[in-house]
Amino acid sequence: MTANLMAASRPSFTREELLQRYAGGSRDFNQASMAGADLSGANLSGSYLGAARLSKANLSGATLSKANLSGASLSGTNLSGADLRGANLDGAHLNWADLSGADLSGAILNNADISGANLSGANLRGAQFNSTYLIGTNLKEADLRSANLAGASISKADLTEANLSKANLAGAKLKQANLSGADLRQSDFSGAIFKQANLTGAHLHGAKLIDTDFLEAKLTGANLSKTDLSQADLRRTCLSRANLSGANLSNANLCEADLSQKLLTSANLSGADLTKANLSGAYLIQAKLNRANLTGANLEKAHLMNADCTQANLTGANLRQANLIQTDFRGAKTKGVIMPNGKIRK
Repeated sequence: MTANLMAASRPSFTREELLQRYAGGSRDFNQASMAGADLSGANLSGSYLGAARLSKANLSGATLSKANLSGASLSGTNLSGADLRGANLDGAHLNWADLSGADLSGAILNNADISGANLSGANLRGAQFNSTYLIGTNLKEADLRSANLAGASISKADLTEANLSKANLAGAKLKQANLSGADLRQSDFSGAIFKQANLTGAHLHGAKLIDTDFLEAKLTGANLSKTDLSQADLRRTCLSRANLSGANLSNANLCEADLSQKLLTSANLSGADLTKANLSGAYLIQAKLNRANLTGANLEKAHLMNADCTQANLTGANLRQANLIQTDFRGAKTKGVIMPNGKIRK
């Protein structure tokens, strides 16, 4: 009974009626029911469409800048090329909507459900996505510079070549997401989850990655120079051809990580867990490895010139043909280490 009364109380408009009312100065279309309507190219900027039913409507090329669409139902709606600058879409349902090429710069999308939507090439600069659902969303080549995605659920999303520089993704969930070639420079990913994510060729220079979970992630060829990866979980992570020069990896978990041939010059690995890690041929010149756990690590042909290995645990590590010129091993545990000349240290 109550549901029927609510449905009956919802105003329903044709395209002509809506635009006529708008032209007459009306902006309040609260709870309007226009599911499946053709509103392509319509100018509804500044309108109040809170809790409106616009599922599967055609709003392609429409102007909705600074409109209030909080709690609106826009599932499967065509908003491609729409102008949604500064719009309020808080708690809106945009799952499976087409927002490709749309301008959502400065828009508010907190707590919205945008799962499975198409946002490829969209302008999302400075947009707010706090605790938003973006699971399986297409964000390929989207502009997310300075956007706030703290706590957002972005698992299995496609962020290929997206621009997320200076964005806030602290605590975001990006499990199995594709961020290959993405620009993530100077962004905050503290506490974010990248389990099994693809970050091949991603640009992360200067990013904040404290306590971030990269378990089994793919970081092949990624630029991680001068990043803060302290306390990060990089177990079984693929880091082939990645640039980690000047990175802070203190107390990070790199157990069984592949760091072969890595550029780790001046990197901070103090207190890091590198148990059974592959560091063969790695460039660890002037690196800080004090108190690091290198038990069973492979450091064959590694470059450790002027490296600080004081109080490190190198039990059973392989240092065959490694360059140890002026390497500091004071207080280090070296039982069972295979030395550069092939001899095993007792």
